[in-house]
Amino acid sequence: MRRLGELQLRTEDRSRTILRKDLVVGVNDTGGHFVRIRDDGSIAYVIDKVCDHAGGRLILKEGKAVCPMHGWRLDLDDLRYNDSHVRKSTTDHTLDQAGNIVLSEAVGHLFDPFKGEKKGAVRVRWLNHATVHVECNGKTLVTDPWLFGPAFMTGWWLASPSPADSVELLKQADHIFISHNHPDHLHAETLAVLPRDKPLLVADFKTRSCEKYLRALGFTNVTALPFKEVHQLGEHFHISVLKSGDFRDDSGLYICANGHSFLLTVDCNFLNHHILPRDLDLLMTSFAGGASGFPLCFDNLGPEEKQNVLERNKASLRFMVTQYIKTTRPRYYMPYAGMFTERAPRDAYILEHNAKNSASMFSELARTAGAALVRPAHEHQLHFADGDLTLEPVDVGHLVPEEPLVYLEALAREYPYDAERVIDYLKGSGYRGDRILYLIPTDDAFQPTHYPVIRSDFKRNVHERVTLADIVPEQADMSVLQLRIRREVLMCVVENQLPWEDFSIGFQMRVLRAPNTYESDLWYHFTNVYIAGHHFRYSSFCGACTVVEQNPIWASRRV
Repeated sequence: MRRLGELQLRTEDRSRTILRKDLVVGVNDTGGHFVRIRDDGSIAYVIDKVCDHAGGRLILKEGKAVCPMHGWRLDLDDLRYNDSHVRKSTTDHTLDQAGNIVLSEAVGHLFDPFKGEKKGAVRVRWLNHATVHVECNGKTLVTDPWLFGPAFMTGWWLASPSPADSVELLKQADHIFISHNHPDHLHAETLAVLPRDKPLLVADFKTRSCEKYLRALGFTNVTALPFKEVHQLGEHFHISVLKSGDFRDDSGLYICANGHSFLLTVDCNFLNHHILPRDLDLLMTSFAGGASGFPLCFDNLGPEEKQNVLERNKASLRFMVTQYIKTTRPRYYMPYAGMFTERAPRDAYILEHNAKNSASMFSELARTAGAALVRPAHEHQLHFADGDLTLEPVDVGHLVPEEPLVYLEALAREYPYDAERVIDYLKGSGYRGDRILYLIPTDDAFQPTHYPVIRSDFKRNVHERVTLADIVPEQADMSVLQLRIRREVLMCVVENQLPWEDFSIGFQMRVLRAPNTYESDLWYHFTNVYIAGHHFRYSSFCGACTVVEQNPIWASRRV
């Protein structure tokens, strides 16, 4: 692999004028922006109405800008979200002679100077969820391999089994790209089939969240690629990593193979702020929704409000897909990275209520936006040759689905509750803030057990055992967060310093918070900063060996 250069930016300027006569003292909603006018008539700031968390549209409520999608609140005095370190950037503006606000918005797109003509063939094969196999001129790339077993500690399961040859394709791949450290993308059990010197490519996040995790798994050949740099994997085969448009550690991947251009946005919100390559041959985006513990795991919300949030989130994802298609102008669109379900018996409530978008509903949406829908399916692969696309049939059978109870029993057996270990873990976290945290170990149904509750005062750095009767649900000048977590899941995260989003995205917790706002810096710290401190040990049970034994292609090569 060698560096070729960088993707180039091409821009065109557009302007919008906000009339001064329409503005009053205070915060003004001007459609796409908020404008704050001071008492003396001067302009304090101009900000857009896009929520920096997941791209929702901010609305004014109770003196704050609130995002209906996940309840994020923007303080309109200091422009901080949820009283955290995350701040909203102001929008540059000028004034014309009449004092009107002029917003100059540079509309740009990325240009690949190394693309070349569409000559030769490339094959793209969807294997499962966010796992894609790309073959060009004898070199292969696999993205985000999750091929069997659960993710988020039994919270997620693949909606359908992977092809029988998928693990062999992964083992033979020249390079593997991992977009971020969520276990449906960085899946330890799937990665266990690989030699520890396999070339792994990740994004160059400041926190090194992917690198730390992979090195804790024992991998030695991990390369962090700077954003927008172009790296050659083989002859006429190059890639570039793009950053999500929010503060989260997430990335997408641009691929150019024999002049054919593909973009995988993965789970990114506003990938590279929607400054993206145009006229793609294939765009692939997430689509399903239902990939968050919010709102179903949050006890501050009632049933009707939870249902309303779920419907808004699904609609928001459909809008996001539309924006990606309009921005990149692809010939073909494939929804992917949403093929999961909740199979564990203890998660029946989530399975019943966590409705998702289906891939089929995007056919008309894609057509209206000028793209043809390609259905994600194991029965075919995409064959691009000299600019044309054909679907080649694939018939290799499937792996056998796993039994959820085997995993649940193994997890409970491997991780007995240890209150002192939890306290040591919290003491070593380095996190400080005006927050009280109660970690409450529970059974499968989130009912408290006889095990001690852990209370953490992050302001005074005091961590101690308490009882349920000692819990104080509200406290002046402090946020109070109660997390009821299945005890074996809590211990697995503690023992391996896993990201806390395993709790939330995996539906492994129930939350009660006062005030009812998202603790951005707490979750960011325990998801991206304080992770992978020592060697990873998930469980003595490894489904990888089961997969090997059931596959006659390579059953003799035991993991």
